[in-house]
Formats: sequence, structure tokens, C-alpha cells
Amino acid sequence: MTAEVSPENERFIQSQLERGHFEDRSAVVNAGLELLRKRQALLDHLSESDRQLERGEYTDYDDASLEKRFKELKESARAARRNAQSRP
Repeated sequence: MTAEVSPENERFIQSQLERGHFEDRSAVVNAGLELLRKRQALLDHLSESDRQLERGEYTDYDDASLEKRFKELKESARAARRNAQSRP
């Protein structure tokens, strides 16, 4: 499949190739499409988050409960890191 791009985008593709960031034109285009997919996934996630807020599906935190939650998250991250390091 061949796709036409604007002259500005063509110059950008060429600059990326000249800088050695990509091996060929397809790699540049695929990287751009991957970013668009990630952007769409983020927008979808934000939309779902907004719907959850509208439905009241959230937790209110005061200073003490927020501090407790952060401690739980830090410990969970430490445990995950330890588990990852102990794997062969």
C-alpha cells in the first residue's frame, strides 16, 4: 500500500532518515502510527475515566488516607521490583 504525504511530512521523514533514527521510510511511518495508537488508547482511557467520575465510581482521600495509599503503592512497587530481580 502506498500513501501520499504532505511535502512537510515528507521533509520530516527524510530528516529522520538522514539523522539515522530509522532504517527506512516504512519504519518512520510505522513509528508514527504506533504513536497514534497510543494516543487513541490514552484518549479512550480518559473517556472511560470521565464516565466513571460521572457515575460516582471514585474514592475520596483525605491527607491521612492519601499518605496511607501512597505507602501501599510504594511497597507494591518495591515488591514487584524484587520479584522482577529474582527471576532468571
